[in-house]
Amino acid sequence: MKSVKTWLLCAVMLGAVGCNEGVGDRCDADTACPEGLECSFSPPPRSGPVENPQGVCDYPLRAEGEPCSQAADCQTALTCSNHFEANTRYGRCVQKHGLGEACFQDRDCAAGTCEGADESGLGGTCTP
Repeated sequence: MKSVKTWLLCAVMLGAVGCNEGVGDRCDADTACPEGLECSFSPPPRSGPVENPQGVCDYPLRAEGEPCSQAADCQTALTCSNHFEANTRYGRCVQKHGLGEACFQDRDCAAGTCEGADESGLGGTCTP
């Protein structure tokens, strides 16, 4: 009986390790990511295009209503609702806030500017 429990534990451990397979691997136009991941590229430099840009395999960005732990988990037009709820670690991807609404960082605001947030993320307001 002990060997069955040990085998099951090993199978579960290997399954957990396999969940992240491919995350962080390099990718480009010629090198695809494993199924379920996509090639994520850094924003291009302001000085001009980069030849043969290199990306990193990562999970796709989440759509509106999907769970998140930070704004960077969400699609570009969205932010994470946990920024607006005190002592909340997880939230959902939501639309960015309008002028005069509460914010934690610039990414939370539709206009792109959050002013007045302190180090704990409180007190910010979306401004033009």
